[in-house]
Amino acid sequence: MNALGKMGTLNLHPPPMSLAPRQQISPLTAGLIGVALVAGVFALYSPALNFQFILDDHRFLSDPRVQSSGHVWEYFTRYVWAQVAGGPVTFYRPAFVLWIRLNYMLCEMSPWGWHLLSVAKHLLVAVLLAWLVWKLLRDRVAALVAATLFSIHPSQTESVAWVTVPDPLLSAAMLMALILYISYVNGTRPGNFLVAGKTPKKLNKRTRAQPGPNSPAILIASAILSFVALLAKETGMLFPFVLFAAAWMNPLAPNSAKSSVGDASPLKGRLLSAFRNTLPYLCVTAIYVGMRLYALKGQFSPHTQHLPLRTVLLSIPAILWFYTKVLFWPVRSHAFADPILVDTFSLHAVLLPGLGVCCAGLLLACACLWAWTTARRHLPPQQALGVSRALLLGSLLLVLPILLALNLNVLNPGDFLHGRYTYLPLAGFMLLFAAVCHMMKNRGIWLVAAGVVAVVFVILTSQQMQMWKDDLTVFTVAHQIAPHNEPVAHNLVSAQVQVALGLDESDRCNEAMPIFEQAIQQYPQDWFAWAGRGECFFKLNNLPAAEESLHRASELAHEPRVTEAWQQLRARMGLNSALSQ
Repeated sequence: MNALGKMGTLNLHPPPMSLAPRQQISPLTAGLIGVALVAGVFALYSPALNFQFILDDHRFLSDPRVQSSGHVWEYFTRYVWAQVAGGPVTFYRPAFVLWIRLNYMLCEMSPWGWHLLSVAKHLLVAVLLAWLVWKLLRDRVAALVAATLFSIHPSQTESVAWVTVPDPLLSAAMLMALILYISYVNGTRPGNFLVAGKTPKKLNKRTRAQPGPNSPAILIASAILSFVALLAKETGMLFPFVLFAAAWMNPLAPNSAKSSVGDASPLKGRLLSAFRNTLPYLCVTAIYVGMRLYALKGQFSPHTQHLPLRTVLLSIPAILWFYTKVLFWPVRSHAFADPILVDTFSLHAVLLPGLGVCCAGLLLACACLWAWTTARRHLPPQQALGVSRALLLGSLLLVLPILLALNLNVLNPGDFLHGRYTYLPLAGFMLLFAAVCHMMKNRGIWLVAAGVVAVVFVILTSQQMQMWKDDLTVFTVAHQIAPHNEPVAHNLVSAQVQVALGLDESDRCNEAMPIFEQAIQQYPQDWFAWAGRGECFFKLNNLPAAEESLHRASELAHEPRVTEAWQQLRARMGLNSALSQ
């Protein structure tokens, strides 16, 4: 009877059964697959190693603070464009400028080296995303698939081929800070997804020597990395809010494994717990705010334009629809776009884009709700908690950075829509994707679907990579996809002028002159075009026209070298007595 009673007691409370057995792969297999995927992604982006510097790369590489030592303190006390005469007092990113300095120390002016480091940085973010998925779901297959799709998504070409984009550095710091934070609140070592699951006896001495459960060192390291994220890009200010929301909505307290998913804490206790867990991050954020105010001369977020609130609000649906297409339908490049500014309510400009965004959001919300409820019903409490955390953190990382991109008055006038703004949101989306796929019955079906998507992504990424090989190609393609983007049109003309200057140096003025004339006609303030026109006229022995062009270039540029060239020409023409500015 006692034995039967014990058996009956055992059967009264059976353990929660998973919806389907979790088909795990061994650490060795995961490692081999991971190495193969890293090699494949590197091969996909390897054409970038032969690309040139583009866009803002030229400004950063010509910055004396980057080219020489002894300026590190200036990175933290001045804004990004402080070295440029009349540069906008907008960005404060000292960690990013420090990263640029390290790149310069290693590679100097070699585009190949800079692009190699850029690809490596992108791969690091993908590895960290896989690690985060593993920490939350303990599913190596989901981790590998999510990281792979993230790394080969076509919208990533901009952030990889353009070497001075800060988003990968920001994302790497934020993801690593999240990994450490979760390790701290779970009471576990950070570990990695190849050795996790081994018993203490199987761990080597170095692994056993890592900081123990709930070690303050882990929390301090996480807070330091969140500070690095802040100093890399302003989007890092979202991190404390992500952690606070996660801690309040789904308490991540130490030893949470002892509580069930459905345990409810009093509101006050949950708020205090969330505040306590977030306090180190709030402190480093406060330090960052003080540093930023000092560097930006008392302005926290200076405006670059002054659009009416009505225009900003009416433009939001179309802007959100643009980013929805970047994330879910990247069949064409969205690196640039025509500015979306809506002044009046209409079906086409406001209602239809808003409806599209709502439909996409509803589908995503339904998938997440299904995964959450299924996990609560069919997984053990700790596993269900991991799914819940993944869904919450993924949602916050997906939505919050895009909301910041809706503050149009602090973005570049006329050119404020870029696919690269979805770099961190895409990591959040892949976290959601991993959690939903983790709960599916038939793993084979979604693996096949993910494989098909991966093939499509590889094809699209290979095609869209080609636009980034040099400035002329970038702005030629950009002008095709965004013909009404004025900054793009101006930059295209500037790139054409640079090509014409190369023709001038090769004594091919007959080919260069039409380009200079067209540039001056479109943008009379372009001093490069005036200077190039003057040099060509000089080589063609038309000295009066050369003097006129160089005089105009000197007035516009205020460059000593241009003024000196003009003065030398006047001396040759015997006009020194009439020299005037």
